[in-house]
Amino acid sequence: MTAAPEPSLWRHGDFRRYWGGQAVTVAGYGITTIGISVIAVVDLHASTMNVALIAVAGKLPALLLSLHAGVLADRCRKRPIIITCDVGCALTLSSIPLVQFAGQVTLGQLYAVAFLVATFQVIGSNASISYLPALLRGEQLKEGHAKLGATNSLADLAGNNLAGLLGAARAIALDAFTYLVCALCLLTVRHREAKPQPRPAGSSQWTEIREGLDYTRNTPVVRSIVLSNATTSFALAASSALWSLHLLRNLSWSPTALGIVMGAGGIGGFLGALLWRGLERRWGAGPVMLGALALNPLAQLPLVLVGPGTTGQVVIGACLLIQTGAAVAHGGLQRSVRQELCPAHLQGRAQATGAWLAFGLRPLAALLAGALGTLVGLRPALSVITLLLAAPFVILWRSPARKLRSSPAPALEAGPEVLPHATPGPSGSSPSTS
Repeated sequence: MTAAPEPSLWRHGDFRRYWGGQAVTVAGYGITTIGISVIAVVDLHASTMNVALIAVAGKLPALLLSLHAGVLADRCRKRPIIITCDVGCALTLSSIPLVQFAGQVTLGQLYAVAFLVATFQVIGSNASISYLPALLRGEQLKEGHAKLGATNSLADLAGNNLAGLLGAARAIALDAFTYLVCALCLLTVRHREAKPQPRPAGSSQWTEIREGLDYTRNTPVVRSIVLSNATTSFALAASSALWSLHLLRNLSWSPTALGIVMGAGGIGGFLGALLWRGLERRWGAGPVMLGALALNPLAQLPLVLVGPGTTGQVVIGACLLIQTGAAVAHGGLQRSVRQELCPAHLQGRAQATGAWLAFGLRPLAALLAGALGTLVGLRPALSVITLLLAAPFVILWRSPARKLRSSPAPALEAGPEVLPHATPGPSGSSPSTS
């Protein structure tokens, strides 16, 4: 007897509200990412190290707070955490247009805003991602990740373009408003989470953090995916600390051109989100993740090879479309695999462990990128970073995750030797990486 098909998420009112709020917030994030770079480089004539330090300030909270955010998400109901952090982001970001209206934004304020907004985002995003399995199950969870990936990519495209077209300060004011919209959407969600089970007497926060770390370390598929993600995140953080300065200064791009070309990634992300579920059904989770990681360094090459002019902008935009599409496909698939494996009581800490390893080294990556760019120049530094992007593929290829064909069984208490639903390729061969 076949199971009844799960209802469409189009009819899932609570998911629609959650979904809409997340899409609006992502649009705002794209606005601020470009807007702060434009203010620093164009208005304040910031040096290479100043731009890198802004990136460090925006990435430091992930190192300091991710693991604690996971404990908070597992101890408390997640929806109030998300709403509180959205309001905090709105209030912090609104300081930039207010000060710009009254006088001049300073580098010190940009450092502070980048740090505070990132703090709220670390806490809120961990709760938001680990909240989704409370709303959805099974194939609905995969469909939810695919829909979020598609709309988030389009929202990111809109945000990047608005940042270039509206002007930095006004665009950031719009971003502050998007966080309030997201908070309102979540206030209307009718689903009420069950109260988390009380922790055993004498259980400390560090004990709970260690439970999340041990789960990741002792589950081979999760461990390899998380390590691969961490290496990718380090390389991309180093790249993002320098690319806007390279494009604006070395290649003489205008802020409008920067916003439009960077927005091309949103189209690629939308396509990647639409395609990854079909690719997974055809080839399996492991080969699809490997194929996406293989595209990453190849699509980064034009950033260090092309010169100024429209042709270079078109080439970089096209490769960014491919790179972002692969990243969104890989991100949605690996997140679904990890959430299906994870027991419910560990969702927040498992997500936080992955975020801590993926984002915790980003401040160091940005700092090293700034130092390397200062010593050898922007283009040679970006060339070294491009070579580093090949490492995540090697890590995943050498792990049991490359044999993962079908979805893992949900909520397994995985031990050191667990490999859920992993089968070799045809005739025992390794699965294709393409």
